[in-house]
Order: sequence, then structure tokens, then C-alpha cells
Amino acid sequence: MIELLKKARRAISAAILRARTGREARRAFRYDMAQFMENAGALHLERRAAACAEIVMGYHVLEKGLTMPRRRLGFGKGAVVHLANLVDAFERRFGRGDAQVEHAVGVLRAYRELHRDWPEPMPRLDAFLSAHAETRAAVEPHVTRSEFFAAKDAPFPEFAASRHVVRHFAGAVPRETIEAAVSLALTAPSACNRQHARVHAVDDPELRDRLFELQGGTRGFGADADKVLVVTADLSTVRWSWERHDAYINGGIFVMNLCYALHWHGVAHCILHWSVPPESDRTAHRLLGIPSNEAIVQVIVCGAPPEEFDVAASPRRSVGEILSWHGGGR
Repeated sequence: MIELLKKARRAISAAILRARTGREARRAFRYDMAQFMENAGALHLERRAAACAEIVMGYHVLEKGLTMPRRRLGFGKGAVVHLANLVDAFERRFGRGDAQVEHAVGVLRAYRELHRDWPEPMPRLDAFLSAHAETRAAVEPHVTRSEFFAAKDAPFPEFAASRHVVRHFAGAVPRETIEAAVSLALTAPSACNRQHARVHAVDDPELRDRLFELQGGTRGFGADADKVLVVTADLSTVRWSWERHDAYINGGIFVMNLCYALHWHGVAHCILHWSVPPESDRTAHRLLGIPSNEAIVQVIVCGAPPEEFDVAASPRRSVGEILSWHGGGR
């Protein structure tokens, strides 16, 4: 009888805890949804930051095309017109002078210079560039393998600045190198040392291609990749609804550390988002046998670098644009 009472108390306590957690979770997710709907860029393009983000995404698409391993002329004609329209709309509303918008103009000029002998007319682009005659073409760096990894043992500021996304792959990366990179990435901090991150390494071409179909962003270079690292975060390490973002935050910290580790080991890599519908996420879990308690955070494509390749310029914002001080200290 005593044991039955103990079991009953435990069951009741568990039910109360689950109900309380459910209430807290619904409250937290309602807060998240309200904040998202009030501020998400796609819903509020009249705001400067949102409009600029649309432009950055637009020029990123073209920068990818300019630096692809098998670049074909005539790519992205619709994206070119769309980006020119976005820049015009931004400048009408907010004026000129934003460095990211200026880079977008530079990317468009680089696109036009690449197509200087292209037989099809580009009246919209030519008119746009005529109105921005003072902006030079963006330079997408062309590097050798030795140049790209030259800062491997340099002081950290130089090493960090030397890391870039690479979409050119020319061979296999030994499993031992991936294991060494993951081992180095384990130095990443995590909340209460719970070490949320897990890595599922894929080196089967069929699995790789099916995963790329779900992700949707590797056209033009994914087939060259040797390995794919799917970084997940174990939701079992998250305790309460107030920690609902912790898995992704700590997973993201691990991803950055892993990218530094891959760069140090001389592995070319490209980080892919995992912004996919729920059905694609469930399919990926089934495809790779990822347990349901692990949330996919990001995907990293890896391979051996070729002798020479291009990287996107992808300029960063200034410190003054992102750093705010609060308080009277020095």
C-alpha cells in the first residue's frame, strides 16, 4: 500500500509539473509569436533594417553566382532586376550612404562587367548603374589554397578574419580530420556545461543529395561536397520553457567553433541554413536516423579545397553599427 501511495504521489507530481510546464510554454511561445509578428523583417519592409536585410540577401544571391565553381553567364537575371529595384526603393526612402547598400551596387556592377560581352541587352541594369556611376565594382577575391590558409597559425584576429565560406571542393576529407575538428570544437562554451551540440556526419553521396534536396540551397556546388555535417542540439538538455532558445543558441556557438576548427584543419566548408518546413525537418530526421530529441540547428558542407578558387567579399558592418554602450563607465 505504501509503495502504491508513493507511485501515486510521483504520478500526481509529474502531472502537475507537466501541466505547469505546458502553461509556461504556451505563454512563452505566444510571447515569441507576438514579438515575431510585430518585428519580422518580411512583414515590415518599411523599416530601414528590414529593407537593408532584403538587399543584403539579394546581393548575397548574386555573390554566390559570381563565385560559383561552374559559373555560367546569364545567371540570375531576375535577381539582378529585383536587387536594383530594392536599392532604388531603399534610397528613395532612406537616402544613400549605407555601406551594405553600396556593396549591393558594387555587386551589380561586377555582374555587368562580367557580362560586358553578353549579347542580350540589360537596359534596367544599365540605367541603374548609370545613376550610380561613382560606385566601383565589388571585388570577389580569387585566392590560392596556400593564400587562403596562410593565417592558420597567425594571431587570432588574423586567423578569424581569414575564414570565409567556400563553395569550391576538390576531393575527400579524411574522417580523422573531421573527428579532430569536432574534438577541437568541443572547447565551445555551453550553458551550465550541458554541451547541447551533437554532430551527424554524412559521407554517403545518396544521403547527401537527399539532404540537399530538403535544404534547397546547394545548387551549383553541392554535388562536389565530400561530407556534410548536420549539427543538432539535444532538447533533453533544456529544462524549462524559459530556456526554449538555449538549444539553438548553444548549438550556434558550437557551429562557429566548429567552423574555426575546420578552417584550422584546412577544410573548405560552407554553412547552410536549416530554415525548412516541418515536413522537411521530419524527413531529415528519418533519413539520417536523428532521434526526435535532437533539433537540427545547421548544416555544414565540407570538402578538400582546390588549388585556386573564389570567395564572396561579404563585407561586415562597422563596430559602431552593432555595438551600443549602456551606462557611464569608461
